[in-house]
Amino acid sequence: MAQNAQVDLGTLFGTALQFMTENRQTVNDLDGYNGNHGDNMVENVRLITEALQSKKSKSPAAALKHASKVLKKEGRGGTSQYYAKGLNQAAKQVKGRKSLDQGDVMNIVQSLLGAIPAQGHPKKTAANDTVLTQVLGLLGGQQQAAPQPAPAPPQDDGMDVGDVVNALLPAGLAFLQAKQGGADNVSAAGQALVGALMGGQAAPAQQATTPRAAAGGLIAQGLIQALLNK
Repeated sequence: MAQNAQVDLGTLFGTALQFMTENRQTVNDLDGYNGNHGDNMVENVRLITEALQSKKSKSPAAALKHASKVLKKEGRGGTSQYYAKGLNQAAKQVKGRKSLDQGDVMNIVQSLLGAIPAQGHPKKTAANDTVLTQVLGLLGGQQQAAPQPAPAPPQDDGMDVGDVVNALLPAGLAFLQAKQGGADNVSAAGQALVGALMGGQAAPAQQATTPRAAAGGLIAQGLIQALLNK
């Protein structure tokens, strides 16, 4: 996909919804509490998709902000509120943009997964203890029963591009190749993540040990698959 190709958020999340729907039972099976995390996430991604599609004529930031509000009000399960927060953060990142490209989508993926605590419902999510770190651990072949990432600076509320690239160990070569080809850091990180998720190096739903990591990985995989199909 060309770096400057425009993307449709409703279509992207529609593919993520398909991934979640097809794997909902796998995610449910990982949920040792209520056994319904997969069901909840199918409903939540459906809400996001429909909210984005309803604002297709608006700016990406306005559409994401609307989706955040809908999910905050109607989302199922406690995790939905973290996804709503991630959508709101993503809206701020793309404020002023009339259209989105691959790098923007990778930032949205990072905002979504970086807003979700790896476990529990803390008032503030530590940057080194999120679903993003879990998914990156899976991509790096570092599956863990409990996340044990290196400490992040206290003032850092999210992972920067360097964190993502460093965690993508199997995709490191792809990053370097992209950089040598003239790609900026965001673009290179995006290409590395695409390569890891779609190159057979990771199957989040099968490798994850927690329902949040499985669902987050499936959503990321769906968004990236939609990018590749453009």
